[in-house]
Amino acid sequence: MQHFDVVILGAGFGGSLTALLLDRIGLSVALIDRGKHPRFSIGESSTPAAGYLLQSLSQKYDLPQFQPFCKYGTWQQACPDVGCGVKRGFSYFVHQPDLRFQTDTAHGSELLVTANLSETLADTHWYRADVDEFFAKQVQDSNVLYLDQTEILLQRTDGWQISGSRNGEEVSLQAAFLIDASGAAGLVPRALGIRPQTEFATRSRAIYGHFRDVKLWDEVLEQRQVDCSDYPFACDLAALHHVLQEGWMWQLRFNNGITSAGLVLDERQAGMDWRQMLARYPAIEAQFAEASVVGPETGLVTTGRLQRGWTQCAGNDWALLPHTAGFIDPLHSTGIAQTLCGIERLVSVLEQHWKTDSRGDQLADYSKSLQIERSLIDGLVACCYRSRFDFNLFTASTLIYFAAATSFEHQRSQEQKQPLFLCADDSEFVRTVDRWLQLVSDWEQQTRFAKAEIRQAVEQAERMLTPWNRVGLFQPAVPNMYYYTAAPELEPR
Repeated sequence: MQHFDVVILGAGFGGSLTALLLDRIGLSVALIDRGKHPRFSIGESSTPAAGYLLQSLSQKYDLPQFQPFCKYGTWQQACPDVGCGVKRGFSYFVHQPDLRFQTDTAHGSELLVTANLSETLADTHWYRADVDEFFAKQVQDSNVLYLDQTEILLQRTDGWQISGSRNGEEVSLQAAFLIDASGAAGLVPRALGIRPQTEFATRSRAIYGHFRDVKLWDEVLEQRQVDCSDYPFACDLAALHHVLQEGWMWQLRFNNGITSAGLVLDERQAGMDWRQMLARYPAIEAQFAEASVVGPETGLVTTGRLQRGWTQCAGNDWALLPHTAGFIDPLHSTGIAQTLCGIERLVSVLEQHWKTDSRGDQLADYSKSLQIERSLIDGLVACCYRSRFDFNLFTASTLIYFAAATSFEHQRSQEQKQPLFLCADDSEFVRTVDRWLQLVSDWEQQTRFAKAEIRQAVEQAERMLTPWNRVGLFQPAVPNMYYYTAAPELEPR
């Protein structure tokens, strides 16, 4: 039997990066995965916060091979064979069922929020099959034991005993500490009988896959003679959101010709499948007229309710990475950045408290931090779902997320602080989100609104966000067009 300080379950980018960081601080580490790379994986949209975090981790722990992944330009220079896409920001377009997509001079059905100043400095969409494989290969070239295609059983004794098989051969490991990076599988909390969290404000499900030959949304707009001259960037070079009566659609384009696309539908409404949904929205249907599914091999994935979580996320000899600890919804592209934020916090705890009596208390704080972050993300997403009935209110709800994101970025890059993700430890901000969620939930139940009432509601949101509005939200020079919002950096990445 082999003995390790830490065994990590799950070799996505989060599990692999955690293994490398723990190896750097001198712990003996094994990384186990039931599958193999490359493989289909969803969850690909990065953000400025993710770039800050990856840069910080790669510098602090001397992993320069990850520095290029912080920006599109350096990624293309250093690793052009690892698939990714340009992400200049976020673009949103609201549609009405069975009607032609329409806009106006005030951009009443469009919202574009810029996150960076150029394509070279742009954030990225991660083609996870390539990225996860790259991260895993770095593990294989390190001191970490890497076991893929391995089925395991867990037994908690004095530490953890991991037994199983790999390609017909017996596997037997002993670990002092176990990290679960298995995502929804939740191997450790299930083994421990941890109670799942079931109460969430958001209720959504998804249908998604990877496609080829999805027509550019810019081309559809051009064919419909929509004036795009005010747009701060080509709207397909972004996390593109179509806002629908039933929910929303994401589109993320990679430079290998593949587009990640998914419908995320409000579970409170009647369910429809992919074809039925596209048939209700002619402009989106035109995008997919010649598209074909290329991943996963089994066809489109249809989920049940997306929201999940565990009521405890760490103990004295175990911890969950954020995506295992829980998930809300992909609306705000929080997954990569929150994972990196959690990895940073967990590795710091183990580095500073590995052999101290304070480790248990520190891990309890880590567990609580993941629950606090999950609760805030739930509130931010639910605000958007419950304000979809009016795009002005939806925009205001979206700007609350951008206030959180830019405040987090500012504290990281300008103040050298390490707040919880999206400033989830700012109790006044959390109360502000809760108040806005209650307001939009009440408004959602009403049947009619005067334009003056909507305008007053948006003004109220702006007043509520004043302490966190660092980048001119609510007052763009061109309606709904934000030409730069990311917190300024001391040095360009």
